[in-house]
Amino acid sequence: MILFLFSGALVACNDDDDYSLGKFWISYGTIEMNGKSQSAGYTIRLDDESELLIVSNLIPYVAVENGQRVIANYTILGEVEEDRATNSSTVFRKQYYIRLNGLTDVLSKAPVRQSFILEDEEVREDSIGNDPIRVVKASFGGKYLNISFEVPMQPTYGGTSSVKHFINLIHDDTQIRNDSVFLTLRHNGYEDVPTSGNSSSFVWGFGLVSFDISSILPEGQNSIAVKLIWTEYGESLDDRETKSDTGTFTYGGSSQQSASTGRDGLNSSQSPVESMKDRITTVVR
Repeated sequence: MILFLFSGALVACNDDDDYSLGKFWISYGTIEMNGKSQSAGYTIRLDDESELLIVSNLIPYVAVENGQRVIANYTILGEVEEDRATNSSTVFRKQYYIRLNGLTDVLSKAPVRQSFILEDEEVREDSIGNDPIRVVKASFGGKYLNISFEVPMQPTYGGTSSVKHFINLIHDDTQIRNDSVFLTLRHNGYEDVPTSGNSSSFVWGFGLVSFDISSILPEGQNSIAVKLIWTEYGESLDDRETKSDTGTFTYGGSSQQSASTGRDGLNSSQSPVESMKDRITTVVR
């Protein structure tokens, strides 16, 4: 089961905030290895800079890498607030002692600059692709734009696509503005795209990707307005509809936490927790 939450903060499975072994939380985070080997263990850094300290691990057989982007399913056993002195102030960040129940791998990438594509436009535009993609949810968290999406695919036995779909976020750096940026989510399904002759064999596959968008901030700024754009199928396979969402990306400060989104806008205060149980997974790169 995969559940989504806003801004990488803690969201419980019910409305009672008391910790117990029967409850779990779901958060985006990044793996931080305690040493060079798996046996040394690891912690998980949430997008709001909180740390998950693993006391009990129900999935010790799952190998992880330093810097790996994940969604963690965990039960909080206790917490401690740590004071961290900076050059200008004391920053308060939470540490949580947890039982780790599960991990879901999340593809992590940097945006592609539009100016880079224009250097060899014909080849690079074709590689980036223009196949439709459906945004299920997008949320800012720390330095990331987290996106869950759906694309059509032909599943193999076992429920995944035999083709690795190519997902990218294009930053239009050709429009130099200090008040806003334009980001376009692009998809190349290669030959794994439906046509009028084979559409009956396709299903909607589900994927996750986190883009490090800290580079979009103009020098000296820690926030900027963002417009996210993508293209979906219309009423038929031949139709295309351009969709968009807007909000303000904020990075830095004591929490490094910014707003989240669903279809209600990038600035909505929270997004509903969604179950993705039994969804077919798209293999992406």
